[in-house]
Amino acid sequence: MKKKVFSSWLMDIAKYIVTALILSTALSDKEYSLGYYLGCLVVVALIVFIGLSLLNEPKKKKKRKNN
Repeated sequence: MKKKVFSSWLMDIAKYIVTALILSTALSDKEYSLGYYLGCLVVVALIVFIGLSLLNEPKKKKKRKNN
């Protein structure tokens, strides 16, 4: 259960980064460079990938007893 909670937390962090990027772009007078946007995109993609990999934990196979 701990992995699912941590995965959810990582997804929330990714959403907060995207929200901060959108708000800072909308409310700022200066223009950000392409590197700024690509850096944020890479960080968000990495966080989402880690979060999804923790969420999709492989299920353990049950051993069948041969009678």
